[in-house]
Amino acid sequence: MDIKELVRATLTRPAAAAGVILGIGLKRDVLWLGLLLAAVLNALIFSLSFQAAPPQPIEGMSAEEMEQMEFLIGYFASPLRVALTVGLGLVMSVFAFYYGGRMLGGQGSLQDVLAVVTWWQFVGLGMSVVIMAIGVVSLGMAQMFSLLGNIWLLFALIGLITGAHRFATMYRGIGTLALSLMLMAVGLLFVLTLIGLLMPMGASNV
Repeated sequence: MDIKELVRATLTRPAAAAGVILGIGLKRDVLWLGLLLAAVLNALIFSLSFQAAPPQPIEGMSAEEMEQMEFLIGYFASPLRVALTVGLGLVMSVFAFYYGGRMLGGQGSLQDVLAVVTWWQFVGLGMSVVIMAIGVVSLGMAQMFSLLGNIWLLFALIGLITGAHRFATMYRGIGTLALSLMLMAVGLLFVLTLIGLLMPMGASNV
């Protein structure tokens, strides 16, 4: 398997790349471990970026808004918290893409969806590292490449979901993504409420 060619196919012909990824036949426990590793690496990259350029207070913010910002800064300053948040989000996305696709007639299994999402995460991680390297030279160029990269990754995700669910066209992949985002929004609101992210009063830093 040529990794470079698979990355290129993921960004240009993602539905076809999904078939290659599924053909590798990795076991489910390996894929879950891969997704966990992706969450940890994402957390490290986010924490580095966050500590390098933390959000700054905006003139005119209310005391409540300042308190919420201080809580968010404290929350996201912890790599462990970020890793847990990212990990929960990734697990939720796998199940949302699976059930959302099934609701639209998709044929992919949970393991199929898990495989393409895990691979997509590592492609995104590679792109993030490249953008961070560009940012050392030029912040403006890094911001431009970040915008383009996110659009490209969105296209890749839709194509990978399309391939995983064996849809004939990417239109149902787009529908799966839209439906999954609604499912994830409800689930994420519930999770964030549980961990106190939406209720910062009385929260303490770890």
